[in-house]
Amino acid sequence: MEKKETEKEELTLQNVPKAVNYLINEIAEMRAVLEHIESQLGLGVDKHRPIDIERAAEILGQTKNVIKKMVRGRELPYYDKGRKIYFFEDELVKWVEQSRVKTFAEEFSRNKRQY
Repeated sequence: MEKKETEKEELTLQNVPKAVNYLINEIAEMRAVLEHIESQLGLGVDKHRPIDIERAAEILGQTKNVIKKMVRGRELPYYDKGRKIYFFEDELVKWVEQSRVKTFAEEFSRNKRQY
């Protein structure tokens, strides 16, 4: 199967196992490369795991007291289990993303389409 691209081998019943094995190896190599890239960029890490208030404050760049105040005001998505408060990092990021302010260019193009 490791022929040059210009020398494509015809797929027959006899060489199907060899072709499948080749594809499995190629996919495994691609997966390894993607996992390496994800780890370098900090992507692909499971962000849907419970975190405590200290980590939530760190992610949001706030103090624990500000986070507690936001929880009391139900401004943040959180979970209350017993007397302990939990957050999920991905939910906090989504919460921040929901308050994105449009750029002037985006606002201008939206207003321009209305006319």
